[in-house]
Amino acid sequence: MLLAALVAALALAACGGDDDSAGTGGDPVSGDTSAEDVLDQALGGGGDSIQSGVLDLEFNLQSDTADLGSIQASLKGPFSSNGDGELPSVDFDIAAGADVGGPTLNFQGALILTPDGLWVNYGDQDYQLDDTAFAQVKDSYAKSSDLQDSEQQESSFSQFGVDPQTWLTDVTNEGTEDIDGTETVHVSGTGDIAKIVDDLGSVAEQSGQEQLDSSQLDQLEKSVSDAQVDVYADADDGSLRQLDVTLDVANGAGQGTSTVALSIGIADPNSDQEISTPEDSLPLSDLLGQFPGAADSLGGLSPGSTSDGADSGAVPDAGGSAEYYQCVQEAPTSEAVADCSKLLQ
Repeated sequence: MLLAALVAALALAACGGDDDSAGTGGDPVSGDTSAEDVLDQALGGGGDSIQSGVLDLEFNLQSDTADLGSIQASLKGPFSSNGDGELPSVDFDIAAGADVGGPTLNFQGALILTPDGLWVNYGDQDYQLDDTAFAQVKDSYAKSSDLQDSEQQESSFSQFGVDPQTWLTDVTNEGTEDIDGTETVHVSGTGDIAKIVDDLGSVAEQSGQEQLDSSQLDQLEKSVSDAQVDVYADADDGSLRQLDVTLDVANGAGQGTSTVALSIGIADPNSDQEISTPEDSLPLSDLLGQFPGAADSLGGLSPGSTSDGADSGAVPDAGGSAEYYQCVQEAPTSEAVADCSKLLQ
């Protein structure tokens, strides 16, 4: 999962492009372009800065051990930038499912975000985050954007001396392929697990993430037996269109292997995206009240208030959930986390 998080962050950073290249376009690539040059374009922020498009993210875990089962998740939909410091507009359909030996779990929902509000769709009903909590979301985003601008850094990796392009070995230009009507150049490679883990440790150390100790990193490296990476770059300007990662990961205790597949794609880059806000929505607190502890996990949300400040009625008692979340946050070990469960009624 740590590897998947790094890959996702890499894709989002690369898709953002470089301010210096915004509006100018990158160099075209083809089946005759060296694999290294294609990667430099796709993963180095080449091409036009992507301000809008359709995101397609899929995650799949399939174990060869029956009792570990499978997990699938996807996030798809349009997005559009609203300028520096402003929240983007997104309309993402979210789906997730798990079959892990017990009852099959399924989730269907949606997330809509604009500079005017945040909505969650669940069970065919829209719920809106209240104004106070949303103001905190906007303020946090603006501060994060200002910090990034002041540091003059487009990639969080470069701040730590990490170059994601070095994570691939045995790279090959596989020629051109059509993805959603766009001609792309496909480059495949093998993930250098030792290098990725080493860089992960470096980033963790420099950012103060003490929980990633050397034994954990060693275990991570030994768990991944194979990593295949496929990069698809737009033939017109070399910018990233899709990134696929497939990992074979040991389940531990000799319980076989799981195959983890992550795909991140961008379609219709810089095209106009129409994102409309829902009508007749209920307060998000009405939804969170259905799940004990959910409202407490959003500190800025007042469970009994609506987006216009009106009282929506009492939310069912979460039964010690605030103490539980505080306990989990402070727990130094997994055993301590388990002990926190006694705080829940």
